[in-house]
Amino acid sequence: MPQQTHTHPRGTEPQPPNVASSLVGSVTLLFGMFALLVAASYPVYAATAAITVTLAVVVLRRALPALGRRLRGYMTELDVPGFGTVEIRVNSQ
Repeated sequence: MPQQTHTHPRGTEPQPPNVASSLVGSVTLLFGMFALLVAASYPVYAATAAITVTLAVVVLRRALPALGRRLRGYMTELDVPGFGTVEIRVNSQ
């Protein structure tokens, strides 16, 4: 009987997990479980924190592009002692 070789498209060979990803996953899981425990213990504080973070993300998503449009082409110079003058220009795309 002919033997079949299992071929994978280039770059998709299965690789064993590395230690760093396992460690990060474990720490993330522990932190998430701890956060759920705290949220269950203090629901008012957890809701307040969730609403605050959500509002901060919404404000940043709206304010940063507007700030970039307002500062487009803005240029300033900064004197750094021992280094010289640094020119800072804001260009947004």
